[in-house]
Amino acid sequence: MQQKMYDVVVVGTGAGGGTALKLLCEAGLEVCAINSGPRTEPDKDYRRHRQVFDLKFRSFGDPLALKDKPHQEHYTVEESEYSDGSEIWEHDITYSNAPGTDWYWKRCKGTGGKANFWGRSSARFGDIDFKAADRDGSGENWPVEYAEIAPWFSKAEKYMGVASTIQNRPSNPDGDYLPPFPFRCIDYIIEAGAKKIGVPYLPDRCAQLTVAHNGHPPCHYCGNCTRGCEVGAFFSPTWFTLPEAEATKKMTLLTNMLVRSVLVDHQGMAKGVACVDRNTRREVEVYAKVVVLSASCVETAHIMLNSKSRQWPTGIANSSGQLGKNLCEHLYGCPGYGYLPRLLGQPATPDNIADSTIAWMPRWQNLTSPHEEKFLRGYSIYMDGGCENFPGYFDQIEGFGGEFKRNIKRYYATPVGSYIQAPTLPSPDNYVDIDPDKKDIYGIPQLRFHFKWGHNELLMFEHAKQVMADLFKAMGAEMWGNDSEPNRPGTSLHETGVCRMGNDPKKFVTNKWGQTHDVPNLYICDASIFLSCTDKTTTMPLIAFTMRDTDHLLENFRNGTHRRA
Repeated sequence: MQQKMYDVVVVGTGAGGGTALKLLCEAGLEVCAINSGPRTEPDKDYRRHRQVFDLKFRSFGDPLALKDKPHQEHYTVEESEYSDGSEIWEHDITYSNAPGTDWYWKRCKGTGGKANFWGRSSARFGDIDFKAADRDGSGENWPVEYAEIAPWFSKAEKYMGVASTIQNRPSNPDGDYLPPFPFRCIDYIIEAGAKKIGVPYLPDRCAQLTVAHNGHPPCHYCGNCTRGCEVGAFFSPTWFTLPEAEATKKMTLLTNMLVRSVLVDHQGMAKGVACVDRNTRREVEVYAKVVVLSASCVETAHIMLNSKSRQWPTGIANSSGQLGKNLCEHLYGCPGYGYLPRLLGQPATPDNIADSTIAWMPRWQNLTSPHEEKFLRGYSIYMDGGCENFPGYFDQIEGFGGEFKRNIKRYYATPVGSYIQAPTLPSPDNYVDIDPDKKDIYGIPQLRFHFKWGHNELLMFEHAKQVMADLFKAMGAEMWGNDSEPNRPGTSLHETGVCRMGNDPKKFVTNKWGQTHDVPNLYICDASIFLSCTDKTTTMPLIAFTMRDTDHLLENFRNGTHRRA
């Protein structure tokens, strides 16, 4: 039988893939969307609007849920009893860690991917990020300047709905915002302490709707947003891009299809993708004039490294030898936690209204000079606390029985905590490759991680601990402690760098449009093209770059560089 030929095949339906699908379909192209797992159905897959005591396992989840799965590790925070057991999380495909590596690869295989469960912080990158190599001499500059990408930042913010304020800070340019979330009692206390020590504490740039926006309802403050929103009050592909792409009737969605490799013609150009149907184990080939990989950062590199052929013996579009290299990640960890004595005994208030993305401490280090601190570049800090679902401070209080219960209630409004978001510098020692000995249950060679925290980000972590000690003192808080070690690499979900963009084909995988240098009809629309993760979250910038890159792809169809099917 003659195979159908699409104009474009898009692998992945998350933040990047969903955005590309919407724009390509609205432009009239025939597009095939390939998703590695089932369709995400909020009414079935999310168990929201319940307290933890309403859940069968009190939010800890069924301890036997993964007993027959190859990858038997829950993904903390995002995967919980609010969404487990729904087959949208990836536990069939295993991965490898090289000796000395402890990477924690969180994967959502349902449509919309991890962008259904993200933290929603949406600050713009600026020239302090794009031209960081010029400032401090480390690494490479991005192939774009802020003025070039700024219009697409505006498009992304206006489409997604980002709540914040104008702040006039050099580390994160201002944008187009909905009204910010109101500060809570705890935020005013932190803000006052931060002013005393000269550290900013400002409304976060949060892709969560404070007012009705683009046909979506405002947030109604039920909290626990990172477990999935049932009403679509924050940006996620499930509620935004995918329904709009489907409404065009131009998208064919294939679910439970695991992409093995990119297919090439006799000239080494992309002609489609080879997949494995998870349900039948059948091999399926999908053909298109243009291939867009948006499988998530390291999975895109995984597919490309497995795409070996006579023309591409080390993986497709890898003449530079840089495919899979320069893996970057955000270091997460708690530099300080404790309580506010002045709030002891205060009545409970609904503080957990939006998963604690109300406010943040945007980067304030190395702004005037790149060498003000012992480390290069900078980090940001997010604060949380107040009345949350579970009294996580229970192990800080001694006693038992009635007195213990009274103290739990007495301390309920008082906790305050923090976590750092510190970017790694690109390093040749941090990368992904294909495990030479192991394959997954579908016969696909596994991805292998090589990663260790670098000296620079560890210095940032120690610096943040001192800042928190100063802040706690300034706001009259008592510190219970901090993390002695950072969280496991991979915790942040913000990996970047393994298919870096740049102008020189000998040093970079793609050009500044996400178009691979070696294979002009192969594009990448995920964070793998970013040179680093900066101190900001990657999702909104990724959507902005995808909008820009998709415009370039469409122009190549209009000018005849790419031919319609």
